[in-house]
Amino acid sequence: MKILPIIALTLFISGCANAQSTTTASKLEISGEPLPAIRHVTDMKVFGDTLLFVFECEDGYGQRLLRRATIDHADNIINISPDMGKREDAYYASYMPYPFISDNGAIRVIGQDDCEIFAVENDTELVRTRQYLMDGNSTVPFPLSQYVQDVYMTNPDRYVFIGREPNGGRQYAMTADLITSKIDTVRQINISPELQTWMPNAGEMVYSDKHDRLAFAYKLHPVVEIFDTDGKIIKSTKIGEETFDPKSLDEADLEALNIMHTVDVTSTPDYIYALNWSCNYSDAANYAPTIYKIDWNGNVIDRYFNIPYPLYRIAALDDSTMIGWTGKDFVLLEKLRQ
Repeated sequence: MKILPIIALTLFISGCANAQSTTTASKLEISGEPLPAIRHVTDMKVFGDTLLFVFECEDGYGQRLLRRATIDHADNIINISPDMGKREDAYYASYMPYPFISDNGAIRVIGQDDCEIFAVENDTELVRTRQYLMDGNSTVPFPLSQYVQDVYMTNPDRYVFIGREPNGGRQYAMTADLITSKIDTVRQINISPELQTWMPNAGEMVYSDKHDRLAFAYKLHPVVEIFDTDGKIIKSTKIGEETFDPKSLDEADLEALNIMHTVDVTSTPDYIYALNWSCNYSDAANYAPTIYKIDWNGNVIDRYFNIPYPLYRIAALDDSTMIGWTGKDFVLLEKLRQ
């Protein structure tokens, strides 16, 4: 494997105090199906040596595409499949696919726009299960949009996810029971009582089945909240200084006007990994991020810094290896011994 040495670049952000791990970073050579011009990778999940990633194309008009890829560590290659869910008539089973791993280790996909759940057959075929995370027959605590994110199966026919009220309302960590068709709240996701709607509270949630805990990392605030499935806060971990400008709420480009903190989060059963920028989106190509390693009690265990690439997405293979997306390439990030 060809490894690129980590070098300190003058524009790159330094790490913080306490434990800090140097990483090796190597670009993965793409084989298999060529990739189109990608505008954004919106989600990445890893299961074993398989990467599932969702992306929007430069000319895709907002449609999201799902691919799976096999990671070859020995030869530093990522072998990419054709589009998942593309039918023989060239239409797609879902235009907003979101992958997750079921409790028995099988890949499942949910339509983020209508909550339909699909099984995967023959590697790339999406097959309807006739199940919905939420539909018109579901009992809900208040009106909800059908747009869902951060879906995890906790038990057969039971899920946790992030749900939103319609029209820019509040967001919640929620549970879904497909047997009873009942949706319940775990806790509202908001950084403060003064900021109630979802826009200033944007971020991502991960789940550990080992600890039966959830963690939400805020994009516009330097905070990772860890809570159990009853909604009790375990710890609110601060990983920077507050920078949010409340006056920006009156502007359409809210995120562009504020420092971005955790732009992606991934996890293993034992740890949470928060990809922290500490810069504006427009500056992201010129800054290397810091990845915070946090245990499920909210303690910062380690920091990975001086990474010689910008990173927009990460997915943890295990507790020492991650896949990253630089905006142009997939890279393998591996921890060196301290």
